[in-house]
Amino acid sequence: MALLQVTVTEKSARPSGNLKPIASPFTSRYDSTSSVIPSHSTISPGFCSFAKEAGPCHLPPGWSTYTHPEGKVYFVCQTSLRIVTEVQLYDPDVQEKIQYWIAIFNDRLTASAVQLPESTELFLELDDAAESCLYYLVDYNTRVEFWIEKVSAEDLNLPPAASDSHMRLALEEHYWVHIDRFPCHRCEEVKLMRDELISIFIHARADHMTSAFSTFPYTATQCAEFIDLLNSVQCCIVSAYSVSIIARLWAFVSHNRFATHYGQEHARLSRDQSILREPVINETWWFRLASRLMFRLPDGDLQKLNDLNVDNLVYVEPWKQSMRTYQADWKLTSFWTFALLIMDVLLLLQPSVTRPVVLASVLCCNTALVSAIVLLTRHHGAEDFHASDAANYLTEVKRETSGYQWTALAFSLPRALFFWALGAFSFQGVLWLMDATNIYVVGILLAGFMTMGMDGCLETRP
Repeated sequence: MALLQVTVTEKSARPSGNLKPIASPFTSRYDSTSSVIPSHSTISPGFCSFAKEAGPCHLPPGWSTYTHPEGKVYFVCQTSLRIVTEVQLYDPDVQEKIQYWIAIFNDRLTASAVQLPESTELFLELDDAAESCLYYLVDYNTRVEFWIEKVSAEDLNLPPAASDSHMRLALEEHYWVHIDRFPCHRCEEVKLMRDELISIFIHARADHMTSAFSTFPYTATQCAEFIDLLNSVQCCIVSAYSVSIIARLWAFVSHNRFATHYGQEHARLSRDQSILREPVINETWWFRLASRLMFRLPDGDLQKLNDLNVDNLVYVEPWKQSMRTYQADWKLTSFWTFALLIMDVLLLLQPSVTRPVVLASVLCCNTALVSAIVLLTRHHGAEDFHASDAANYLTEVKRETSGYQWTALAFSLPRALFFWALGAFSFQGVLWLMDATNIYVVGILLAGFMTMGMDGCLETRP
């Protein structure tokens, strides 16, 4: 397949960089920092009506312009190998650069003796900082992204894969990302497979309704909304809008299939199932000791945190539910702690009180209140995190040698301190009871409370 033949003039500045491969999700499309300063102008009579419009900006031969549904302008060269780019080709200097890099790609393609199919499309992006050009290709028939040279997956920020078929899922996701970003110029040629996509969301909805650990990232309610959306697309003429919508959903599905090892020997069938071989993080001695001093509350929080991030895969709905539960628990604990602190202060006014015991309760109350406020402040808005935000948080707080043990201790601290404060407060009552009666009465009462507590534990045990 031959590319557009271009002429690189002698006066054109030769960039010092190279033609480099890139993956479609990592282009600079959403990283632009350019800005514009609007200004007032004089509107001529009949502007955009009966008056003759200004002449169009000139593009190189074979190029045309399209506008993405989001509003982004992009350019397409309708040669045997279609070329797309988002650089502003209305600028003559940019035109010369793009023509130069097309010639470089053409030379490299000829040298590699690679025969590209007719369904191939080339993307180009200028990297002015490095005086280089970034590229990738997509195949509309096989629905994959590829390059004409050997590339390192790590250099392209691609995730590790278990097999070639597993890597293909990632490259298919990148293909759909490309279609989502450039949907206007080949609407009729894209195989959208809308009916298959609807079936996927129907199955995912049923999976959520019948299982508490579905691996699909969207809830049953969200799946139903997507099904309605896709059914409405059926009634529409194929356009850039419908192509972009369906391509974006296919990208999400492909991404999830890669994460769950869809079609692989070790596929993830449950959200809490770990299928990756990673170093086992054992509980440290100091965590076991601290957990016992904190009534083993950190044990449960540690398990919850581990379940939220299985194989570095975070599902947003379980995250949101956990954050809402934690925040409600910290608020409730702070309310009860504040009430107990008031009672401790009133006790200190009594002459017969054992001050060290009450002061210990006051100290625990104050520390519990401070820790609860700090946790609430630190996690304000965490219940509204997106999956990427939740994953970044869990990655940030996870320690290489201890995992989430420090975080579990911090999450449990307000409750544990409240229980210690409540114990000290109750102990003051026991001391008063001993003064009023004798140690035998106190022993009988304590034995009775312990018996009722053990009966309650036995009744709640599964």
